[in-house]
Amino acid sequence: PVPCPPGSPAPRLPMALRICTLVCRSWGDRPQLCQVACAVGRAESPVRHGAALPQGLDSSLQQWGVVAPSQRQALARRLREATEATMAALLATEAELSPQQRGGTRAHTDILGVDFLLACVDEALELVALDTNSQRCLETCVLAEAMGRDVGEPRGDLPRLLAEAMLHRAQCHLVEGKDI
Repeated sequence: PVPCPPGSPAPRLPMALRICTLVCRSWGDRPQLCQVACAVGRAESPVRHGAALPQGLDSSLQQWGVVAPSQRQALARRLREATEATMAALLATEAELSPQQRGGTRAHTDILGVDFLLACVDEALELVALDTNSQRCLETCVLAEAMGRDVGEPRGDLPRLLAEAMLHRAQCHLVEGKDI
C-alpha cells in the first residue's frame, strides 16, 4: 500500500485485498475467465464473501498504490493464468474419475470460483490462492456486474459467458447418443 501523506492525522491501516474470480468451461472444454471482483478489508481479518461491496480489479489495485498501468495489466494477466490453470487442473482430475466418483454420468464442473489474496512477499505483489467454490463467487461477481451497470459502466460479458456455458451443456445433453 501507498504510505500516508505527510502530516496525515490518521495512520493508514494494513489492508488486505481478496480477489474473487469466476471461470467457466467454454467450447472445447477450455477454461475461460468470466469475471473478477475484489473486496478490500483489514489485513488481520481477511475479507469474507458478502462482508464488503465488490469493486473492480483495476480500481482496487490503484487503491493499493499500483499506479502504473503496465503493472496492473501484468497482475491481471497473472490472475487470468492462475484462475484458468486452476480450472484446467480440476477438469483434468475430473476426466480421470469414474462417473460414480464424479457424481453421475453427466456430472462435471462447468463454473468454478477461485479466491485469491493479494499479498506482499519480499517487496513483490504475489497472488495466493485461498479456495475454490462456485456459489459464493458467482453471487459476488453477479453483484459486481449489477453494481457496475447501476453506475453507468457498460454491460460486461458475464451473463453471455454463463449462458453460453449452460446452453453448451444443454445442447450436449440433448444430442448425446443421437445420430445427426
